[in-house]
Amino acid sequence: MAQSTVNRKDSIDYYDMSIEQLLSMKAHGVPSELEELINSLILAASKRPLTARESPGIVTLITQEEIRNSGARDLIDVLRLVPGIDFGMDVEGVVGIGTRGLWAHEGKMLVLLDGQEMNELLFGTNQFGNHFPVDQIKKIEVVRGPGSATYGGFAEYGVINIITRTAADIDGVSLAGTYGQMQTTTGRSNFNLSAGKVKKDFEFSLGAFLGSATRSDKNYTDYAGQTYNMAGNSDLNSTLLNLGMSYKGFSVRGIMDLYQTTVRDAYDSSKVTPYPMAFNSYFLELKYSGTLGKQKKLTIVPKLNFKSQSPWQTLPGQDTTSPPYFKDVQRYTGGIMASYNLTRKINFLAGAEAYLDRSQDNIDSSFFKDGKKEVGYSNQAYYFQGLAKTRFVNFVVGARYDMHSNYGSAFVPRLGLTKKIKKFHFKILYSNSFRSPSVENINLSSSIKPELTTVLEFEAGYQITRASILTANIFDISTKSPIVYYDSAGTDNYKNFGAGGSRGIEVEYRIRSKWGYVIANYSYYSVEHKDKIADYEIPGVSSMLLAFPNHKANLNALFKAGKYVGISPSLSFMGERYGYTQLDTAGNSMCEKFKPVVLANLFITVSGFAKGLTIGVGCYDILGSKYAFIQPYKPLYGNHAPLPGPSRELLVKITYDLKAVKKRREKSEE
Repeated sequence: MAQSTVNRKDSIDYYDMSIEQLLSMKAHGVPSELEELINSLILAASKRPLTARESPGIVTLITQEEIRNSGARDLIDVLRLVPGIDFGMDVEGVVGIGTRGLWAHEGKMLVLLDGQEMNELLFGTNQFGNHFPVDQIKKIEVVRGPGSATYGGFAEYGVINIITRTAADIDGVSLAGTYGQMQTTTGRSNFNLSAGKVKKDFEFSLGAFLGSATRSDKNYTDYAGQTYNMAGNSDLNSTLLNLGMSYKGFSVRGIMDLYQTTVRDAYDSSKVTPYPMAFNSYFLELKYSGTLGKQKKLTIVPKLNFKSQSPWQTLPGQDTTSPPYFKDVQRYTGGIMASYNLTRKINFLAGAEAYLDRSQDNIDSSFFKDGKKEVGYSNQAYYFQGLAKTRFVNFVVGARYDMHSNYGSAFVPRLGLTKKIKKFHFKILYSNSFRSPSVENINLSSSIKPELTTVLEFEAGYQITRASILTANIFDISTKSPIVYYDSAGTDNYKNFGAGGSRGIEVEYRIRSKWGYVIANYSYYSVEHKDKIADYEIPGVSSMLLAFPNHKANLNALFKAGKYVGISPSLSFMGERYGYTQLDTAGNSMCEKFKPVVLANLFITVSGFAKGLTIGVGCYDILGSKYAFIQPYKPLYGNHAPLPGPSRELLVKITYDLKAVKKRREKSEE
């Protein structure tokens, strides 16, 4: 007979256990559904498994269940429900992310997909809109705050850690199809396939996503007053393959991400005909995780990564009024991390990594600075983290030091104090972070340095009942020497100048029980009495920045109607916003106020009546809000009017999970 849990309690090493093993442990009897959620383990904030209430970051955990119930069409729908997260318009039909009132599109918000850094390396951006396959996601960990001490120079303001379903989660084949109909055209037509199999020590998983969507079917009016309908002029097409294999401690991950947009809005005046723009990325990771010693206190994780991208690609002949753009960039990364458990409650983690970037300009008439067709840079990084759990408080201390061949060094320390005391928890966090210049930042600047940010955060939460919890946090962000784009005599440039930041509060209430759940949150930011970057300011308004509202509130709920039906309303309220819209009679850019907007959605799912089958129908933007993505910076290289968002969209989604047939176990020997 195996030893009892009681007898083995003192010998259990929690750090060496898998997340699934840790989650399965029930320390206080059978937990409520809410307790299972808030006691889930988070890795994104510390690379060590800690519960959301003790993790050293302001973290939002989004589950597969919440994504499916809401009928989310893409990551915009999912992330918009997170406190402080919003979206704005860049150029050429691209929508980027903002957080806590700050434009985070260029290299300030890291997006991870199964551990792979999805940010493109030329400018550091991510593109949103029918891009990533939400139906394959197991959970998303959103760190609303700095992550550079752990992840480096693309995690200055936050981390979005997307984790897809593992082979064990799928255990067979899963299919999902989505069709959306806007008012005048097809909104989207997406297909997902997931397959996974576990056989002894070998695991295999495959995710495939084919998607075709329309950004909007509304009319777009550019700065010059020209108008066209976006249907057929704002296509979003995606092909993504995600392959994972592991054997014992060895693992391989390969991702192919081919994303193509259709552009007609360009930079300022719209084009006569639309043209395609491609964002193509390939990722490969080889990793090993092994423990050393009889007590298995030391874990070593070496890994190799390769990343090849060609973002913002427009070829000759596609757009006769703008120069073509076709640059490749590759990153070769090698790293090693060591984790040592001094005791059950004290852990030390240290690591080093080095990468080499290579970029080529593939247009005959185009060059990098100094007439080069190819450039290369290298970087070394060293990081450390110590974690100690005591009766009174958990200590997390860490730092990262980067040395780049072009722009020099960056050092960012962090300190966190967290603790859960019965129903109450608190977090006191101090972090420095940085935004590393990307390839084109370096290329378009005579002298560029990393921008540095200091963030102070405090969170307190109280579990009111076994089914409900209230959490609130305050934050203060200060950024020095931000990397800012500017136009000099019609030439693109980047430089460090000024300072910026924001401060504010975020509050969230969750109640979760057998009847369903309700998640309600409110976020507020202000830049009053903070340094401001002139390009993001609103004339005559000192408390907010372009594109992003001071006040934002979200509601996401599920109500179970009987055994088979789930009713899921979601709502986002955004206060007044400001953005530049057009030229006045004197040729000056006009900044206008946008009225508050309510995005109301309803999705109904039917499941359980047939094994593995879920059918969902719903409507997005029921109220016809006329929402638009606003450019978060003043007219510089181009004068881009607000880009209309989707119109009201009727949605149908069908999901079928076919589990592998289990062979009957042979009778054990008597």
